[in-house]
Order: sequence, then structure tokens, then C-alpha cells
Amino acid sequence: MIKFMLGSLSCLAFLASCVVAQESGPVRCVMTLYRQSGETWKLSRSLEFSPKMAEEELTSRIIRLTGGRMLVASVFPTDESMHSGKGFDSIRLGLGTTRNARFDAFQISNNAVAEVTLGSLDTVRVERTVYLNRRRVLTRLECWDANLQKKLANKD
Repeated sequence: MIKFMLGSLSCLAFLASCVVAQESGPVRCVMTLYRQSGETWKLSRSLEFSPKMAEEELTSRIIRLTGGRMLVASVFPTDESMHSGKGFDSIRLGLGTTRNARFDAFQISNNAVAEVTLGSLDTVRVERTVYLNRRRVLTRLECWDANLQKKLANKD
């Protein structure tokens, strides 16, 4: 009976550690749009958000563009994708433009995708250049560990 209880407790402790590992801390993201002005890029639009960090829960945000197009940014945390020394947890970022009402950037055929180990997340960025009304536009999705930002702010 004691062996059974110890086995059950160790199994529960393992499951709890898996949940805690996935919930590694708050992540902040910003989706931005830059228009080219001469040789420089000028910030045109920006949308900051906090993605859901539950295991395999997709968070998507949309910025409506001209001509019926949409910029779709998706964030997808998972616990099985990366085989890193820091663990299996990772976060995938997807960014794409579409005319269809798709709310998952990973399903857009002409997209940009990046993935990084969540255990060592500092900052991750994915970007893509598109043309809107014959003008070059830089689209970007960047996510970072919000705790790191606090640590840096307290350092000064």
C-alpha cells in the first residue's frame, strides 16, 4: 500500500513539474508593420499582446491592411517539439498575410515561421517583407520573456 502511494505521489509530482515547465512565465509579443520611406523603415502600426501559454493553445492576432488583406500573427507553445538541453518546451511564431478569414498564420501558404526553446527564451523574432499597393512593407512578430524585461528595468 505504501509503495502504491509513493508511486502515485511521484507520478503526481512528475505531472505537476511538466505543467510548471510549460507555464514557464509570462511572454509578451508585439506585431508591427513598417513602411519604407526612402532608405529607412517607419513604424506604421503596432499591436502588443500576451499569448496564452497553456500547452498547445494557439493565440492569433490580426491587423487589417488595405485592399482587404490581413496580417495574421500566431503564437503556439508546445512541449514536444524541440529536443534541446533546456528541455522540450518551445514556442512557435507564425506571420503571414492573407485575404481569407484565416486566423492561424501557420496555415497561410506564404508565411514566415520561427521556433525557439522556451526554457532559454530571451527574445525571438520572425519577419517578412510584403507589398501593399505596390509599396514595400516590413511585417514583424517579436516575443520576449516579460520577466527578463522586469529584471533589466530593476538593474538600473
